[in-house]
Amino acid sequence: MLSTVGAVTGAVAGCLDDGADEGRTGSETDRSDDDDADRPDDDGSDRSERGGEKATVRSRFEEGPVRPECKRESERITVDEGGDTREYETAATIPYPEPPTEFGTAAVVDFVREFENAYVTHEELCNRSGSGRVLSVYYGVQDSELWGKNPHIVFLYRVGAVGSVLHEDGAVSVADAAPSGVVYAVDETGAARVEYDDATTVEPNEREANAPDPLAAGDLVTAFD
Repeated sequence: MLSTVGAVTGAVAGCLDDGADEGRTGSETDRSDDDDADRPDDDGSDRSERGGEKATVRSRFEEGPVRPECKRESERITVDEGGDTREYETAATIPYPEPPTEFGTAAVVDFVREFENAYVTHEELCNRSGSGRVLSVYYGVQDSELWGKNPHIVFLYRVGAVGSVLHEDGAVSVADAAPSGVVYAVDETGAARVEYDDATTVEPNEREANAPDPLAAGDLVTAFD
């Protein structure tokens, strides 16, 4: 039998591997560090230019930001197992980060990592229809790449999914989540996001050439006012 003891306002979405830093796994590589700020963009890397006219990320979208949005606080739950009591804490949404204070490569990549972490927890917790209580949402970045700088085009190869669930009978199930891709476009006006489903099937050196354009195929997920 499950019973809720009370809200734990300071808790956030959990991680299955205590040894992995949230949002940064021990095996990840960050190729964005190999790009310096003076490198000219490749042909096509300036994805904000259409028909010879420059456009900002925000101006490419008629509507405002579209993203999962809710607030879920962690709760402490007790489970009675034949006279023994066990306690669990449910996962909580992570707030979306504030806009970057500067837009250098490192700052933008860090912002994208943090924003995607928040996006994943909202996506998994806000509209959940399955049974059981989510104990953890796992998020880990395995690889990140910078593909352009005007705006910044950032690719993440990450895992983002429900990690563990507490069921009504007291059993805890652990999910086996697979990595997937996501691409962001970020400038001083906002950020756009698109999922990259084929990132798991193409060769790493072919990811950029086959990637969807977040400005053409994605959603505006935040605007920097």
